Amino acid sequence: MKHFDVVIVGGGLAGSALAIALGRAGRSVALIEATPRQTGAPPGFDDRTLVVNAASLNILGNLGILDSRPTACDIRRIEITRAGAPGHLTLEAGDYGYKRFGAVIVARELGAAMLEALERTEGVETYCPASLAGFRTSDKAVQLQLEDGRELSADLLVGADGTNSMVRELAGISSQHHDYGQSAMIFNVLAEKRRPDSAFERFTAEGPLALLPQPAGRVGVVWIDDSHRIDSALALEDDELAWQLQQRFGSTLGRFQRPGQRACYPLALLRTERPVARRTVVIGNAANTVHPVSAQGFNLGLRDVAALAEIVAGTDDPGASETLAAYLDARRHDQQSTVSYTDTLARAFTNPSLAARLGSSLGLVAHAAWPSLNGRLVRSAMGFREPVSSLAREPSA
Repeated sequence: MKHFDVVIVGGGLAGSALAIALGRAGRSVALIEATPRQTGAPPGFDDRTLVVNAASLNILGNLGILDSRPTACDIRRIEITRAGAPGHLTLEAGDYGYKRFGAVIVARELGAAMLEALERTEGVETYCPASLAGFRTSDKAVQLQLEDGRELSADLLVGADGTNSMVRELAGISSQHHDYGQSAMIFNVLAEKRRPDSAFERFTAEGPLALLPQPAGRVGVVWIDDSHRIDSALALEDDELAWQLQQRFGSTLGRFQRPGQRACYPLALLRTERPVARRTVVIGNAANTVHPVSAQGFNLGLRDVAALAEIVAGTDDPGASETLAAYLDARRHDQQSTVSYTDTLARAFTNPSLAARLGSSLGLVAHAAWPSLNGRLVRSAMGFREPVSSLAREPSA
């Protein structure tokens, strides 16, 4: 039975990033991924547009994942509006001393860059395609069985296997789940007056709408609505979809046309207050799956990666109770605050009551009126809520 310092179940973005970070820190790592890798279609990566905030860009850069230079569109300006009610908030990165709030990268391109970096990383052994059959833990190690009969052992088991995490379930880690009854429709569209460095978030009675910069004069659209209405929108003719987008967003970017291929994802909240068990920890969506409003989910998972890698690198026993306690202490506030923030936004801005609409509009007005309140919002949204891991800090010149 081969032994590793850490075994990671799930080779998507979070799992692969953690494997790279631990390998670079000198740890022996096994990465288990069920989906076969295909050229141009890495496992767990798709055509969704990812908003990668400044702290996450630092993490990816410090791990060498951005060395292959995937196409990125910087975000230097963010406009937030509320349909049918007062309130308008404009954020400029330069006003807060930053060059950019973050950047937009297509998940598939980032996935390809991730795999390139993974192949360059020593100390990482990939089992793909391979699926976890089960595991048992003791005070000394975790013993894992794969579906093909192979057995591995590790000091620490990490579940990076998504919202429906098998690792979380088998470890007996409890979590809370809430179905928003909404889905996100993702596509891109050609905009007549594209602003290459601006992102837009518009809150409507039906759900949030985000428009994000992309190359070649196009913008990425994240359209959130009741799941039944999203099902209907998926079947619309292109011209009708562009017209409905125009009605929902307005004329700021001119006329929309030539929408691309559409994809749909159901939205739910998963919250894990204590994402650890004996010699086991779950990270990313396996620990906390959040509503995509304000684009915090992927970034929250990367901060899990950075904190865990930093703590494991500095300990003799990656799975010791003291190691996992240190991880909990490092991540508790950020996880709790991010989940609460996104859930509050998702509920408040889609609440049809007059009081809720007034309250959400006043919230936008308050942020616009008080720069100090704005500054705290910006720093947190950029991923710099304390404690900030060393990987999330600006790379040294």
